[in-house]
Amino acid sequence: MVNYIENPALIAGEAKMFSEIYKELKSHIPFTVIGALIGIVTMLIFQNIPQETAHDVFYVLHPMHVVLSALVTASMYKLHKCKYVDGKCLRGGCNFWTLVLIGYAGAIGIATLSDSVIPYLGET
Repeated sequence: MVNYIENPALIAGEAKMFSEIYKELKSHIPFTVIGALIGIVTMLIFQNIPQETAHDVFYVLHPMHVVLSALVTASMYKLHKCKYVDGKCLRGGCNFWTLVLIGYAGAIGIATLSDSVIPYLGET
């Protein structure tokens, strides 16, 4: 169990972390809302397309979503974890294979959840 009374630095660290998360969420809300609205409008427009066409479109858009999600996930990690001086990344400040792993895990998890699992649950 964590004892905050004995270590007040933990409270300050957690407050800073939650402040940073709040700041990031606040700045991303407009993009999330716009993306969700575009997705809903697109679904309404194309809700009656033939199943074969929908199947083909999925196999084009899903891999694109996975790649873009990997880029964004790895970029956010690099932005917040790598050391920069005067806007330039310090050599050795960020491990390439760590970026690849984070991008892969984040993309596969997020894209699979949003493109496959949630729609499947919506059908049942």
